[in-house]
Amino acid sequence: MRLDKVGLLSEKNNGFTTSKNAKTKVLVNIFNENNIQSIVVLDKSKPIGLVMRDKLFYRLGSRFGYNLYMQKSIIEVMDSNPLIIDYNQSIFEVSKLVTERSQENIYDSVIVTQNNDYYSTISIKDLLVEVSELKVKEARDANPLTGLPGNNSIKMEIEEAIDEEKKFSLLYIDLDNFKAYNDNYGYQKGDEVLQFTAEVLKRSALKVSENAFVGHVGGDDFVVIIETKNDEKVADKIIDSFDKGIKKYFKPEDLEKGHFICYNRQHEIVNCPLTSVSIAIVTNEFKKIESHVEVSDRAAELKKIVKEKPGSNYFKNRRQKKNNAKHKLCKKLKV
Repeated sequence: MRLDKVGLLSEKNNGFTTSKNAKTKVLVNIFNENNIQSIVVLDKSKPIGLVMRDKLFYRLGSRFGYNLYMQKSIIEVMDSNPLIIDYNQSIFEVSKLVTERSQENIYDSVIVTQNNDYYSTISIKDLLVEVSELKVKEARDANPLTGLPGNNSIKMEIEEAIDEEKKFSLLYIDLDNFKAYNDNYGYQKGDEVLQFTAEVLKRSALKVSENAFVGHVGGDDFVVIIETKNDEKVADKIIDSFDKGIKKYFKPEDLEKGHFICYNRQHEIVNCPLTSVSIAIVTNEFKKIESHVEVSDRAAELKKIVKEKPGSNYFKNRRQKKNNAKHKLCKKLKV
């Protein structure tokens, strides 16, 4: 399970709440008796406002403030437009929303809801500490060349989709003839191709879905995790962008010939096809997936099939039952 859901930062009902019918003096008593900074105002189970300790006491401390507000309904002194976010929102997304608030509200507590009902309250301090810790974890797991999330993050992303019973597809992306390219053009050029591939994947996937996940398994192996309805659309975009952009990493004479010179496993000089991309699409659209290990096994199986075809291709397994197998192979010719 990914740990960047803001709802995981606190336990349910960890904050103090009060009814919208409460008087200001009730909240003053709660603040005086407890070491807390905020109280959430509820209409039944729905949060409708927030009262911060410092702001309330500042108002009561003004001239005539005590007499003016102590007997008033809390509705008159609460912030009726607090930051209310959903349990499943990313901590990084919430952090951005916090920093976009006005200066006077930037340190106000954040209200978390689940199914639109009050769930918990989070302080800005706790939020920022968690953001810092997550960034450190991400940096440790990220691939040093592409900056993409590595294997731990990929595993957690898959497990989250399985646990939440989401319909998802994993695109396993592998470069064809990349070792031969490295041997012929050198590792610096090979690194440039890997960085180019990472940019193609991010641009292609995020253009279709802002919730897409792009990871780097290692070497020339990458993954994209996305909703099943968009998997083939993303695969098409990846192939189109890759086949157009990869040309700049080849010498003009190799492009003209359509191949480059390389050594095979017998150390014989042969003509090697230009680098292309193979995509194996593993999905739970037709068959349930139980674990990230199963995803890996299916991807390895499908990768063998798609790499049998020359050029850039994607392959999606549409198997529904053991005795009813249906596959789809799509090929995009180089432009």
